[in-house]
Amino acid sequence: MTTVSPRAGAGLTWAVLCLLPALALAAPRFSVAGLTSNNEVRLRTPTGHLETALRVDLLPGSPEAGGEASAGGEPAGTRVTVLVDPLLAADGTQVPVTVRVGTATDGAAEAPISVRQPVTVTLSADLPSPGDYRGRVVLLADGAREVTPLLVQRVEAAPTVQFYPVSPARGWTLGPFSGKATVRLTFKETAGVGGAVGPAAVVQLDRKEGGAGNGAAPVQAQDARWSFRGPDGALSEGVLQVPANGTGLLSLDVDGLPESGEYTGTVRLGVPQGSPVEQTFTVWVKTPALWGAFLIFLGVVTSAAVRFYVQRVRPRVTLRGRAEAARQKLQELVPARPLEREAAVAAALRRQVDALLHDIQRPLSGLAVQDSVLALFEARLQLFSLWSVLLRQLEGLKGMALLDAEKKLKSVESLLQNDQATSADFTEQAQYLRTLDLESVARAVLESRLAELEQQSQTLVSQRGDDAVSRRLQGELPLYLLRARQQLPGTDLESSRRLVDAAREAFLEILLSDLEGSLSGRELPGGFTPEEWAELRARVAEQLARARARKSASVDEAFLYYQSAHALYLRALVDNLEEALAAARRESGGDLRALSGWEAEVEAQLKSARAHLDQGEVNQATPDYRTAHQTFERNATLRQKAASVGSRQSVLEMLPDVTLDPFSQKPAEPPPPLPGAPAGGNITPLPPPGITKTGTDALVNLDWIPLPRSGDLWKVELAVLGMMSIIAVLLGLQLLDVFSPTWGGSGAWMSAFLWGFGLHQVGNATFDGLWGMVSKLEK
Repeated sequence: MTTVSPRAGAGLTWAVLCLLPALALAAPRFSVAGLTSNNEVRLRTPTGHLETALRVDLLPGSPEAGGEASAGGEPAGTRVTVLVDPLLAADGTQVPVTVRVGTATDGAAEAPISVRQPVTVTLSADLPSPGDYRGRVVLLADGAREVTPLLVQRVEAAPTVQFYPVSPARGWTLGPFSGKATVRLTFKETAGVGGAVGPAAVVQLDRKEGGAGNGAAPVQAQDARWSFRGPDGALSEGVLQVPANGTGLLSLDVDGLPESGEYTGTVRLGVPQGSPVEQTFTVWVKTPALWGAFLIFLGVVTSAAVRFYVQRVRPRVTLRGRAEAARQKLQELVPARPLEREAAVAAALRRQVDALLHDIQRPLSGLAVQDSVLALFEARLQLFSLWSVLLRQLEGLKGMALLDAEKKLKSVESLLQNDQATSADFTEQAQYLRTLDLESVARAVLESRLAELEQQSQTLVSQRGDDAVSRRLQGELPLYLLRARQQLPGTDLESSRRLVDAAREAFLEILLSDLEGSLSGRELPGGFTPEEWAELRARVAEQLARARARKSASVDEAFLYYQSAHALYLRALVDNLEEALAAARRESGGDLRALSGWEAEVEAQLKSARAHLDQGEVNQATPDYRTAHQTFERNATLRQKAASVGSRQSVLEMLPDVTLDPFSQKPAEPPPPLPGAPAGGNITPLPPPGITKTGTDALVNLDWIPLPRSGDLWKVELAVLGMMSIIAVLLGLQLLDVFSPTWGGSGAWMSAFLWGFGLHQVGNATFDGLWGMVSKLEK
């Protein structure tokens, strides 16, 4: 063994390091085009025969790269020799490779190369089966050798697909009865290779509830089911045949969708080579519009049924209970041995309540008994109970003082048997009978007459002041009143009645004498012609004569005649003073439209007096007229009085003698209105009948429409309700957006029912139910 000294080894190493750059520059460098990052050549072929071209480049850093070309045009540089090792398969099979360098056809493996002139190498081989084959490309040039790994992949020819855009599919669901939606997926083969693709699968399916974007809710596998179909209706093991560059159709049937809404999913389709292809799809699931219409109609019908129950059935049950209670009470009110009059009235009432019970128990389409009818009978029964008690008390009492009570009970008996009586009549009579206590009735009437007489006397004295009428009222009337009051507490009611009537006759005599004295003047009052004054005196005297004639028989009737005479006389004086006021204003040269203070006051007092006269309140009209007369006398000038009023002074001096009506009688009926004018208020008078008929005929003539019979009226009402129900359903379908492709779900169903029932609002639209719509149309 030879031992090398350390000094000699170091020198050798230094020499090698110095010669490396020279050696590197002396050896040419080559590059094969298309190298991967791993510095290997990869080739791919879908067929068994491989024929491909490689380009070999000379790198610029080689020493021969800059050589000059020879005279014949060939480069004077490096010549390269290309060798390819046999390809080795994975199972050990070797495949020879034919190499042809450049454009030579004799199979030469050597060719000149330069930087500007690369060399093309053609490789040919027959690959027996698909798979990976490995080999090497060896480049030789002037003692230099470079090796590049070679990888050849033979792939099996397979189709490649691409999906077209997918339109949303529509489906329907209705609780447990779910339909199915079919998604049509169309694709195209893009590799130009026909064959089988598949299988297909749904990798995701989400739901947006109601299509309102409330968030995606995953649908579990047990909720939804799906299957795929090909163009012929079925798939063989999930594989679909597709032609080269052709189109295919894949149908996805989705079933068992639990809720309405928008479903989004992804379909993954496998291909023989490469990654699977995915395509998203959308399914709109809704509840059928007929179901929404049915729910709205159900709400409408339910609303109508509730309304019918509330307005027809329940009130009838209540009325029947009240009628049965009234019949039982009637049996309790009638004693075992009733009076003849009592038994007759009780029999009439029993027939009425039996007829009410028969009408109440009739079918719902029959006569509807109103609450007012039963309330009227209950008021009649209540009056009967009071009348029966007083009738039995009256049988044991006879006397002059109870004649009014007897008449009253007879009128009540007639009222109980009158079918045309109203509830107000029964209530009024019942209130009266509750206060009817035999002798106390007569005493109360006499007491009220005395109190009224005293009040009217004192009022008249305060109004008249110190005149002849006041002195007579203060001197004569108190004696009559004192005697009547002393006799009233006694047991002799007839004597008390005579004394009260005597006091009233004395009072009426004072008033009659005063009014007769006002008309007996010899001078003609100013403002009246002799004929007018004579006519007025005759009319007033006629009424006064009637009052005197009825004074002894009925003081009340005599007072009415006096009131009529007094009103007639006072109305003439008011008219006379109004004419005097107008004449005074004309002669003073003032503007008739501009009133002074006192003139406006006089006019207002006269209007008030006339208003009281129109209402029959003579006692309240007299103070207004007297105030107007005094104001006129105080402010009118002597010249105006002499020119406009003239001889009215004699009449105006007689005005203080006009008396007040002392009794509060019912106001006299106002004069009948003029033809075509309203009786009162602001009601516009109706046009004459001829004009109304002509105007109506000019608009439309509806006389040809037949009037339905009472028995067929329910059919007309049913037809109207049906038409309104259809309108309500159509309106609900429009507002609830039932035709939306994702409408449905329990919330939407509830909204549809509540809309039909009339308890739901959609946007700014509110539906008041079927009867609310009918009420709006009636308005």
